[in-house]
Amino acid sequence: MSMKLTAAQMKYMLVLGELDSGCKIRCTDVARRLQVKKPSVCGMLCRLERMGLISQDPYSDICITEAGKKLLEECGKYYKTIQGLLEKRLGLSEKMAGMVAAVLVGNLDPGLLEELLRQEKQ
Repeated sequence: MSMKLTAAQMKYMLVLGELDSGCKIRCTDVARRLQVKKPSVCGMLCRLERMGLISQDPYSDICITEAGKKLLEECGKYYKTIQGLLEKRLGLSEKMAGMVAAVLVGNLDPGLLEELLRQEKQ
């Protein structure tokens, strides 16, 4: 993974990935999904845009850039694997495992993430 994200940035990117259906993601949809206020979402989206992961038009439609899609594809495999491990091995709920997985994927070294994937396949 070429770019380190904070847990919050990872969480937002994962939600954007879930909501992506072309180029019609709206700030209000993100706020509703994450149960946060719209100004919080707008601030994070500005940071993600500066990182080149999303683009926004003046009417607040959000598009995931090619770099953002690549990052989501890469992170998605780690996220799903780690979430599954946490659910199966630690008995965490899907929601809790998802929150912990977002933190781990956003902060762990790529080599360690690859090792987790290898161990899960064994």
